[in-house]
Amino acid sequence: MTDDTNDVIRTVTDRFERRITEESSQLRVEMATEFGKVRTEMATEFGKVRAEMATGFGQLRAEIADRNAELLKWGLVFGASQTAALAAVMALLR
Repeated sequence: MTDDTNDVIRTVTDRFERRITEESSQLRVEMATEFGKVRTEMATEFGKVRAEMATGFGQLRAEIADRNAELLKWGLVFGASQTAALAAVMALLR
C-alpha cells in the first residue's frame, strides 16, 4: 500500500470515528432528557398513589374504629344481660 492509500484510510477512519462520537453524544443527550421526563412523571404518579393510599387507609382506620366500638357496645350489652339472667336464676334458686 502506498502512503496515499494509508492517508485516505486514515482520513476515512477519522471521519467515521468523529461521526460515531457525534451520534453517540446526541443519543446520550436524548436519553438523559427522556429519562428526566420519565423520572418526573413517575414522581408525580407516585405522589398521586401515596395520596390515594393515605386517604384509603384513613377511611379504613375509621371503619375499623367504628366496628370495634360497635363490637364493644354489643359485648357489654351481652355481658350485662347475661349477668342479669344469672342473678335472676340465682334469686329463684334461693
